[in-house]
Amino acid sequence: MTKTNKLLVALFAVALSVGAQAKVMESSVATVNGKPVLASEYDAYLQSVIEQYQAAAPQVLDRPYAKDILGKEVLQDLISKELIYQAAQEAKITVKDSELDEGLNEIKSRFIVDEKTGQQDPKGADKRFNEALKKQGMTLKTYKAKLSKEIASRKLLEQELQKTIKPVEEADAKALYDNVQAVLKNNTKKIKEMEKADPQHLKEVQAIAAKLQQLSAEQVRVGHIYLATTKDMSAADVAKKAELAKKIKKEIDNGMDFSTAVKNYTEDQQALASGGDMILIKGIAPKEIDAKAFTLAVGKVSDPIKTDVGYHIIKVKEKRAARTIAFDDIKNDLGQYIAQTRVLEAQAKYLSSLADKADIKVTKEFEVDKVLAEEAAKQQAATKEEVKQPQAKQMK
Repeated sequence: MTKTNKLLVALFAVALSVGAQAKVMESSVATVNGKPVLASEYDAYLQSVIEQYQAAAPQVLDRPYAKDILGKEVLQDLISKELIYQAAQEAKITVKDSELDEGLNEIKSRFIVDEKTGQQDPKGADKRFNEALKKQGMTLKTYKAKLSKEIASRKLLEQELQKTIKPVEEADAKALYDNVQAVLKNNTKKIKEMEKADPQHLKEVQAIAAKLQQLSAEQVRVGHIYLATTKDMSAADVAKKAELAKKIKKEIDNGMDFSTAVKNYTEDQQALASGGDMILIKGIAPKEIDAKAFTLAVGKVSDPIKTDVGYHIIKVKEKRAARTIAFDDIKNDLGQYIAQTRVLEAQAKYLSSLADKADIKVTKEFEVDKVLAEEAAKQQAATKEEVKQPQAKQMK
């Protein structure tokens, strides 16, 4: 599979949780050229997105109208998918059995890791995949049909985008690198020029500069054992965690292998696959951990470290001094970034062209739209009042 193929697969891979069996006369949340976007598909997709945020960034869900905002994004994505698939049908794009098998195997490969143990279990991948299908109320046949639609859409996009995307040259990557260096060195003249030419591009350059600054900073690789505490946990339960942390440290001091201690005790299930290893960048980790990680000698194990989220025991495994990252070190990464940016821009332009020609009707109502409309009306009324007052004074 080419790099372009892989990128488009990543952009348009089908999440299992999006699927749901369509029912006759089922309600819809929108129509695209008369074709319904089913409410069941919308609800399942939105729920999967919410679950992802609950696991990775729950604070996002605490924001006002978070579900509505996510819902609008989900609906727009479903409308875009339908637009692309209809265009694929019009272009008579076909999907070969071999392409469908390849796509199905790629999806199944995501189930190699057993989430319960954090360990790779290739033999159990099919079972976990089928369990996920069952959970979503889908059969393998209905899922294959959905996957076939997605592959057809991807093939069309690949075909259309290759017509417009300009290949990335080394000079493009060098120009981006020079802009990043200007931000890192706080070259105010160059920064102002970038802001005047393209404010959005400047924001992207600043984001790359911040990332590059992290990568060039002093780093340490540590093994990590984590015992979680929460704000609503009782003092007695917190004390138990503190005692357990002391017990673990004593067992390590008495000869227990650190990786064994990680396996036996850590509550960070996602880190089990890497043996609890993580890379810390100086100044990024919580200050309590940062202070220990960058002062302990390689091979040493810390005493339990208390932070706002629990107790930590770390073993310093490797250290790397701060360094300068040259253009040759990252030119391939910068080239890939530019290529991805061009794909996304071309994709947005193509979708916009499809939407302009389509008959799209949205029937789903969002509370946030009502709130925004009311706020806009209030601002408009206030503006009118501000205009009236000077005119009234002039008349007097």
